[in-house]
Amino acid sequence: MSDLGKLFREIRLSKNWSIRQAAKNMGISYSYLSILEKGKDPRTGKNANPKPEMLKIISKAYNYPYEELMKTAGYLNDDHNFTRKFDLTIFANNLKLIMGNMEIETLSKDIYDKTRYRIIPDQIKSYLKGDIQPFPGTINILSKYAQVRTDFWFRYNTEQTLIDEKKKYKENLLESACEHFSNEYIRFSDLPDNIKQFTIDKENHAYLKAVIEAKMKGISPHTLKLLIQTIANEIESYK
Repeated sequence: MSDLGKLFREIRLSKNWSIRQAAKNMGISYSYLSILEKGKDPRTGKNANPKPEMLKIISKAYNYPYEELMKTAGYLNDDHNFTRKFDLTIFANNLKLIMGNMEIETLSKDIYDKTRYRIIPDQIKSYLKGDIQPFPGTINILSKYAQVRTDFWFRYNTEQTLIDEKKKYKENLLESACEHFSNEYIRFSDLPDNIKQFTIDKENHAYLKAVIEAKMKGISPHTLKLLIQTIANEIESYK
């Protein structure tokens, strides 16, 4: 499995998405996403090298920084875009700002509770001392935890700029959510009226969940119809 494929899989699993669900959200086939995660096309034996346009689609679906995907895919030079502009002293200052009055152990636990990713206390101590440089993935975890954009860590910040940054972060999330909602609404409006009415009725949600589970388990609509008809016939025979 390639580094990029491994990253795709880790992001997907962190969201508790099945590969079919992730592919649907991207508008691509699940078989293609499977190839991307494996990093190699089993039919040809060639490496799977998604183009920047595809990485942009994946970035949007996973809400994961596009630049980081581009770096992992080899389209961007990591030294030029990350290391050269990164200052350990500034990073340590920003991390202290995020910590506030928390102890290191408390911060470590809080990060895990809110992101389900673990950054151990010793690692945090090394960051604060300026002994080690965080990986891009760690920056993303901290950004998610602190509700700031990744650019936050590349510049010196104060309590006021942290407040401003959190505001911008929430605005970006809202904009992204509105865009996602608009796309979902368009899809919903294209459904037949009887299906729309069925999905709106809360009493039918249990049926919808069962259908979703059947789809995730690979049960075809034809098989499902046959099963439903068999059950219906058996119930009818008892009357």
